[in-house]
Amino acid sequence: MIHILFITSKEGIPESLKEAFSAPEIRVVTRHQPDEATSAIERNAFNLSIIYETGNVSNLRRQIRDLRKLNSRLSILVISQQYSVEAEQITFEEGGELYLTEPLPLRSLERIIQQHTRQEPAVTEQTHYTGYPTRDEPINSAPVPALQILRDFSHILRFSLDYKAFTHHFVLKLRDYISFSRIGIFLETQDTPAISSQRPSRTLACIASFGLPSDLIDCFQLSREVGIGKSLTEQPRIVHAADPNQRGSIAVNDGITKEFAILGCHIAIPINDRERCIGAAVINGPVTGRSYSEDELQLLYLLMEELGLAIRNSRLHSGLAAHGKLISNVLESMSSGALVLSENLEVIYTNDSAKRYLQEEVNNDRIEWADLPSTLATPVHRAVEKGELLDPFIIPGIQSESLYRISIIPFSVTDEVALLPRPVMVVIEDFTHIEASKKTAVENTRAELISLIAERFAHEIRNSLVPLTTHMQLIDRKIEQPKFQTSLKNALMKETGRIKRFSDQMLYLAQNSNPISESVDLRESIENAFDKAKSLANCKTAKLELSSQIDCPTIEGNAEAITYALEEIFLNSFQAQENALKKIFVTLQQNDEGILSLKISDTGPGFEERALISATDPFFTTRNTGVGLGLSVADKIISEHKGYITIATRKSNNDYDLKIEIPLSN
Repeated sequence: MIHILFITSKEGIPESLKEAFSAPEIRVVTRHQPDEATSAIERNAFNLSIIYETGNVSNLRRQIRDLRKLNSRLSILVISQQYSVEAEQITFEEGGELYLTEPLPLRSLERIIQQHTRQEPAVTEQTHYTGYPTRDEPINSAPVPALQILRDFSHILRFSLDYKAFTHHFVLKLRDYISFSRIGIFLETQDTPAISSQRPSRTLACIASFGLPSDLIDCFQLSREVGIGKSLTEQPRIVHAADPNQRGSIAVNDGITKEFAILGCHIAIPINDRERCIGAAVINGPVTGRSYSEDELQLLYLLMEELGLAIRNSRLHSGLAAHGKLISNVLESMSSGALVLSENLEVIYTNDSAKRYLQEEVNNDRIEWADLPSTLATPVHRAVEKGELLDPFIIPGIQSESLYRISIIPFSVTDEVALLPRPVMVVIEDFTHIEASKKTAVENTRAELISLIAERFAHEIRNSLVPLTTHMQLIDRKIEQPKFQTSLKNALMKETGRIKRFSDQMLYLAQNSNPISESVDLRESIENAFDKAKSLANCKTAKLELSSQIDCPTIEGNAEAITYALEEIFLNSFQAQENALKKIFVTLQQNDEGILSLKISDTGPGFEERALISATDPFFTTRNTGVGLGLSVADKIISEHKGYITIATRKSNNDYDLKIEIPLSN
């Protein structure tokens, strides 16, 4: 991990430079003066020092001199807000490596940082140690029974929920049995408990220490990707600075030697929670200079494991408390009421909205089970005791004309057998305005539908009355003329037929068209429907081309209704064809599941794109004439015969304009 000391008189790193330090392996420690990180600088905790100069050249000279006095090998870069000859001269006179001015190319600054942090600084004499002492020296002090030690530490770890506080007491208690002079407890950072599980932190921060300078603790962290943190994460075991396996190139590359030197320690012990490594305890040898025995090291390992378990439990408790507080805040901020009832029908939580809905005068008193209205208590009792859950339902409120929507949500895991009784949450939503709006919308829709029906009906009747009224005005003068008599007869037949067709459409829409079940010869129904549609449309030259892959296609249903549905479809086809010779093509096919497919096409332009969805809606039409009920009636009749209609445009690859699929008779 790369540690950079950033010295500036401002608060934090300037925005123009933040991106250059955004790499995860870089940790920047900001200080106003070098003496605020004296111990960390002396112990080579920093790979690079950057001074951000804002115009005070005398302060710049003093800062560089202080850095050089504390550590003569630390690389120093000076970044100035604007170029100054004097600042540049001071930088190089006092031993700075580089002088830069803003604005800086971020790529160039990143490259400079990489070059100055690539090589690990050598260990200074101030942090040099002679290595881990041999282990064959006798232990001078009398050993303490391990059971007694574990019992003493259990009093510390058992009762406190503040893991930082009990870790500090743990360190002090540990020193009573292990006479070290320096220790640091490094844990993965977890300042705020997350709602959902997150990946382990990449850094290990010091939460408790003894014998380590405070400014070093503030500046220095371990990393899971290099050095001690990486070694313990990959293989949780005790690491010795004097271990021959750790003194080779691996130790140098991982930074283990450097980190031991910075902290002045030579033993690292993993802190496990019996699932994974969550931190490390870095400790030096006994103050007497002797070595730790194997029993002492094993005891340290076990004690650190107990510490890890206690820390995990403390964090779990903090996480649960934070989640509970979060849920409580969410429920309190809801406009809907929320009640939580235990398996004993005890109201254990009520938010303010629920009190407002269930109490005539809102107060701070708890809502009890007896306070719930019977319309709410009965379904809740059934949900808790018997596990019966109703769909959301409406109950009247305590105020006049108020309506509440109730949803009962059980506290159980999906796909698991729920043990009864079980707790539930009741959500209360004010649906007074929603129900009023729905009622108004239904009334408005009904009024609009009645108005539309009346308008279309009046329009159709008026069109039919025009020729009849004209003949009525001429009947006194021309009743004796044969030509007038023929015209009157044709007008009466045509217009009464039009009125009758409109009346039949309204009747089919208003009632069930399938009161009987009989065997219907579909070929015969097609031909009869074509003849009736041809006569009604006055298309004497129209032709029907019927091809069938079935010898005798029959279905169960109402023959009259099926014929009428096909008549409406054929009539719609005639009205769409503008050419003189009108043709309708019908193909009958059967699939393996016994479904009859009736495909219909003609020589007209076909259906428009906008008609695909609304073609079967009542009163939908793309022409200036007609009321738009033909396909609606046909769709209703086919649906009542367990079939359905599909409409396609000519742009598609389908070989039909309209397709009817309906089950064949057994």
